[in-house]
Amino acid sequence: MTAQPTSFPLERARVAAPRLAVVIPTKNRRDSLPRTLASVLDNGRADIELVVIDDGSTDGTEHYLATVDDPRLAWRRRPTSVGANRARNEGAALSSAPLIAFLDSDDAFRPGRLDRLIAFFDANPDIACSIDGFSDVSDSGERVHRLPRTTPDSAKLRQLLLCHCIPLTNSTVTVRRAAFTAVGGYDPDLWRHQDRELLLRLARQHRIAFGAATDVLKYRSGNSISRNHAGYIRGLDDFVARCPDYRSPDYESMLSYLTVRGALKAFAQGHFDVALAEMKDWRKAGNLPGGLHVLPGYFVGRRQRRLLEKALDQPATTSAE
Repeated sequence: MTAQPTSFPLERARVAAPRLAVVIPTKNRRDSLPRTLASVLDNGRADIELVVIDDGSTDGTEHYLATVDDPRLAWRRRPTSVGANRARNEGAALSSAPLIAFLDSDDAFRPGRLDRLIAFFDANPDIACSIDGFSDVSDSGERVHRLPRTTPDSAKLRQLLLCHCIPLTNSTVTVRRAAFTAVGGYDPDLWRHQDRELLLRLARQHRIAFGAATDVLKYRSGNSISRNHAGYIRGLDDFVARCPDYRSPDYESMLSYLTVRGALKAFAQGHFDVALAEMKDWRKAGNLPGGLHVLPGYFVGRRQRRLLEKALDQPATTSAE
């Protein structure tokens, strides 16, 4: 799944032996990109590299990137969009640091995050990947999403990920290059639940740690996929197709819950046209449950999920996805 470098021009960083790379895919985020880049480059560390993949922007992003004079920044523009996951994989392939932190182009790192990540992985050589909490920032205010204090074993972690009991965003994922390469990077054909699917593959053969920090700011912009209910059912259908665990009877009710919840969100917020489109996608879905048993399964799955969350030493606050 790892993207190969293309022949398009690349402005290369001039950093010797970087400790950590930050990879940012971006498309038409010219307004938020300066804030995102500043949250990395204002750190002052000379041993980091920042790789930005401009995924076919048409809003002047390329011209802005050309004005940023910092030896730690490398960037490439694609003339046509290939999607965020391919852009992430390409950015990872163009970087060289042993650690890769991902950051969406409308999010930001709090001061000190890069120092903390480098120190954490230095002190924990057996950990291949870490995920942290974050602050969800929107017009209505800021909501903090924390992870459980204790990282579960691999089997339990997979269960929590499949049941959507862990708050996730790509901007809190940091992974060792060797592990990222070993699992093939992000799935280039998956456009929702990318972080969840990557973590499920990583958890099969690598140790993942929950972080106690909430040093990522996730800004819910108007074009954030996680804020848009349209396409949720298609995204869930694609995700389930990649996760054979859902075919187990143990997840039958949970899958009913996740499906119905996704269809109900747009209705609950008054987006009736989107809700009707989601219902149509549900009828065409090839991997999601249907029939009269779905509604009872929704309530059983919701109860199962609440019990899982209550059993955690610190209940997580799950995000929109």
